[in-house]
Order: sequence, then C-alpha cells, then structure tokens
Amino acid sequence: MNIHALTAASVAVLMLAACGDNRTDDVVQSPAPGAQPVPVTETRADAATADAALAFGMSRSQLEDADLLSADNTDLGDVETLVLDASGKLTHVVVELEGPDDVKVQVPVDQVRGLARNNAADKDLTTDLTAQQLAALPRWTPPAQ
Repeated sequence: MNIHALTAASVAVLMLAACGDNRTDDVVQSPAPGAQPVPVTETRADAATADAALAFGMSRSQLEDADLLSADNTDLGDVETLVLDASGKLTHVVVELEGPDDVKVQVPVDQVRGLARNNAADKDLTTDLTAQQLAALPRWTPPAQ
C-alpha cells in the first residue's frame, strides 16, 4: 500500500476523531441550578436558533457575530454565546461587555431586538438597557472544556 494513502487515511481518521459528536460552545443548553452549561450538537443548535435568528431578521451566523448597541448606537459588547432552555428555545444571549475585564453577562432575549445598519449590510442587536444595567445582569460561566 502506498505511504501517501496511509498518511491520508490516518489524517482523515484523526480529523473525524477530533470532530467527535460535533458539539459547539457557541450554543449551549442552560444548566440545572449549580451545574455547568452543556454544549449542544450543531444540528440541535441550527434547529433551535433558526426561528430566533429569523425573528431578529438575521441568520444564526449573523446573530452569533452581532454587536449589542444601545439606543444611541453606542457599542455595548459582542454576542458570544446563545443559551437555550431544555425545550430548545433561545432564552439568553451571552454578551461580552466593552471594557477592560472581558465580563460576560446573560441578556434575556426579550431585552434585545434586531437592528439593520448600513442599508442592511450590518446586522446587530440593540437594547434599551444601559451599560450599568447590563453589568448588573448575571455573569456567564462557560461550559467546562
């Protein structure tokens, strides 16, 4: 057997092993009290976030990459993670707040709405919450790696 074929087969096996069950930490299920959040599979993440993303007028990818802006267009932070409840409904977006400490907070989805800027080229989220109100929200603890 050709050494190149063996090398290619070995690389393919290693890549498949690295993929595992294809879980993502960009979308997680909220934990039971006192427990760590649980990453969900890409398939479940796609299904669960499709409706929510559309409700904000954007794709899942755009939602995961969105900035959070204040009513006066001040950049408050960046969306980092989407949090689902046990039924798969999007309940919170985790936002890394602007500032020196990289604080991540859980923002309820009913506190944000979609915002298209630059002739809809940029899609972000906006909120009526102030920076101080956001900083007072529950902190986010990411899933254990």
